[in-house]
Amino acid sequence: MFDRDRWSEIWSSISSNKLRTSLSGLTIALALFVFITLFGLGNGLQNGFQQQFFNANSLNITISGGTTSESYNGFKKGREIKLKDKDVNFLKNSFPDEIKYVVATIAKSDTIRNANNSGSYSVTGVYPEYEQMINEKTSYGRFINDKDMKNQSKSIVIGRLVAQDFFPGQIAIGQNLQIGKGVYNIVGIFESADGGDNAERSIYTPYTTFKTIYATDEVSSIIITPADHLSLQDIKKLAITIDYNFKVRYNINPNDFTGVRVRNAAEQMEETDQFFFILTLMVFIIGGGSLIAGIVSIGNIMVFSVKERTKEIGIRKALGATPFSVLSLIMQEAILITLVFGAIGIALATLLVENIGNSLEDYFIFNPGVDSKSLVLATVILFVAGTVSGMIPALRAAKIKPIEALRDE
Repeated sequence: MFDRDRWSEIWSSISSNKLRTSLSGLTIALALFVFITLFGLGNGLQNGFQQQFFNANSLNITISGGTTSESYNGFKKGREIKLKDKDVNFLKNSFPDEIKYVVATIAKSDTIRNANNSGSYSVTGVYPEYEQMINEKTSYGRFINDKDMKNQSKSIVIGRLVAQDFFPGQIAIGQNLQIGKGVYNIVGIFESADGGDNAERSIYTPYTTFKTIYATDEVSSIIITPADHLSLQDIKKLAITIDYNFKVRYNINPNDFTGVRVRNAAEQMEETDQFFFILTLMVFIIGGGSLIAGIVSIGNIMVFSVKERTKEIGIRKALGATPFSVLSLIMQEAILITLVFGAIGIALATLLVENIGNSLEDYFIFNPGVDSKSLVLATVILFVAGTVSGMIPALRAAKIKPIEALRDE
């Protein structure tokens, strides 16, 4: 399999055209370097977007009541729709395989006070699962738990800014706040990753506590986290099905878009995926353009090489060399140049991308990197590029006739 004489001949050909070979190889190396680097940075940008904007609540479906704009089934328009606690059970029973979490919330605005301050804040009754469904983190203490729900305890988790407003320079955990006419104990403090000041000036309490205090089965909203195995299209279909079912349950015209609102975050996520698809396409176009330039350059080198070795090739064929052996010789040389310089470009780009780390976080680029599939793809591209660049010169060399070659000056 290993023909030492053939490889010596290939090396001799490369050595006799060092400058042209190096420049052509550099084009290939640069093309692969650009491709791998841009691809890795693109992955980092996607990681950054997902970390900053699409975390726990990125695919949630939120249902809330509204006011009907169309009359339907004997009901007049302008009817106010109030969601009920039993709607949660309906969703659990109707979509057991499509839903990971489903919770109801009761949101009220009330006066909060202690000895230091007072003001109007948003207070929401939630389930323990709510913490897993939103982009907020309990930084101190704990969140609402099952024991709070069972005992209907007057426990609250407050936003970071609420703690600053009422307990400046103090430890808020274990302190009390008066909400309306009741006194509640602070068990946790949370921070919001994307909600800003409004989110961190909110307060959470057990859902069952609020339900008992306000003696109501009406809910402010229902939040659904889809099952992990659902695709974006599956989530969109689920949202459409839920919208249809709730309009049937509350006798709302199918064409009425204000009676009940079903907000689907998957649509926004899909638009982001389309953006990254375009970005990846641009990377392939830029890298592909550079690669084509490298292929043409190496092809030119091989054309010159064949031209300079016309007599030599003619003699080889006169001595019995087959067209295939001549073709394979030229192809091997082209593939060797492409693989060597391409591998250098891939190695340098991978080394660069893998060592960037989080130094570009200010530009929303987190942990850029290149996976093994991309490296395999780059290797395949290299081999194909080498084959294409050597094909035309190799075919030309294979067609050289010994008599014409010996006449060539």
